[in-house]
Amino acid sequence: MADKAKPEPTYVLGTSEHQKWMQEYAFAPRGIGFTEPGIVALDDPTLDAYNIAKSTYQIYPEVFNLDYVSKALGVSTSEVCERLRRLYDERLIMYVATSNVQVAGFGLYYWFVKLKEGTAPKAKEKLADWFQNKDDICTGYECQGDFDFYNGNHMRVLDNLLAEVIEPWKFNPEVEFVHLCPIRRNIRESHVNMFDAPDNSFREVFWGKGQLEALARRQNKMDLTDLKIVEALNTKRPIEEVYNFERMAELSGLDPKQMRAGIIQRVDTTQTLAPIFFLNYPKLGLSNHMFVIRLFQITPSYRKAQIADELSRIPEFNTVYEFTDSFYDIMVWAYNEISDIKVLRERLEAYSEVELVKEADIYKQFRRWACRLDDENGFWEETVMTDDFLQDWTEGRSCPCGREEGDKDEN
Repeated sequence: MADKAKPEPTYVLGTSEHQKWMQEYAFAPRGIGFTEPGIVALDDPTLDAYNIAKSTYQIYPEVFNLDYVSKALGVSTSEVCERLRRLYDERLIMYVATSNVQVAGFGLYYWFVKLKEGTAPKAKEKLADWFQNKDDICTGYECQGDFDFYNGNHMRVLDNLLAEVIEPWKFNPEVEFVHLCPIRRNIRESHVNMFDAPDNSFREVFWGKGQLEALARRQNKMDLTDLKIVEALNTKRPIEEVYNFERMAELSGLDPKQMRAGIIQRVDTTQTLAPIFFLNYPKLGLSNHMFVIRLFQITPSYRKAQIADELSRIPEFNTVYEFTDSFYDIMVWAYNEISDIKVLRERLEAYSEVELVKEADIYKQFRRWACRLDDENGFWEETVMTDDFLQDWTEGRSCPCGREEGDKDEN
């Protein structure tokens, strides 16, 4: 007697059921993403609280739980509110979020650019302007030293990154190289531990001993109270304690209980969103010193991860990434002006696994996860969340070298 045909499995996209198809295989098909591309839209209800806060805090800082900040610092909520308004108006802070794009079907690719020695400043400026205005580039920096630019993209298709973002200028005569650095782990950004941090330390805040005090002394735009307000707002605690849901409900008309439940799921439960206050460090006279580390190829992957974890426990490093399938393995940053760069360099060089360390100083940032930082051009906080899904990259593309895609050299 013939066996009955097995019924076709039913998978409901966007629910906990949609990945069960992988259980039919001995080794589940795997890639960078853990869910289907695009299943979580930017207007998903779990993002309501963040979206309302992002849209209103510029005028209504009380969408955050300022009572927590007031008690932590001994400053009235009204003073905290006024200080936050001033800090935003002077473009010193911005409320931003990092998304765990690698679990949403994206690859996260950063890339270094080095220009040839003797490149004219105008040529570098022209390329910098192109990077600034290229919406596909979600995060970008201009620097000097072993690298001239460091940019990043979240893309579904690697060829789209190569064709649309890199190819238009890669063959400019002043470009020496561009090196891709796919992200293996996003450990820390902007002082806050991210999704791939060790020790269950997601959202913990790191500043070196005395760094806030030193920063307060060396400039007159933010005093120590201002800096501690930002630190308090970023301090790890249950996400429901970060926002004033009743005030957000008054401003938006949305259900405060639903906003609370959604953001708890997104931040505390699934750990796929990290909302933080970004400090506009260049405006405070700070520059980041970038250490880009290559380990010997015989170093096992587990040891690479261990070294990245060990470096992340140094509080002076405000940014920590681990790369994969790249010339480089780990990158860490520290501020030139309020860190002992010499001591940090010696700590890196003490590792027997380190083959070489490249260094550069970051003095300008283009965007912070899609949020533009160029206030001088009138684009402060403008956000274009681009997506390469179903887009046609065969269209003509303008090149910063002045040629159109497809033009041939005369010789």
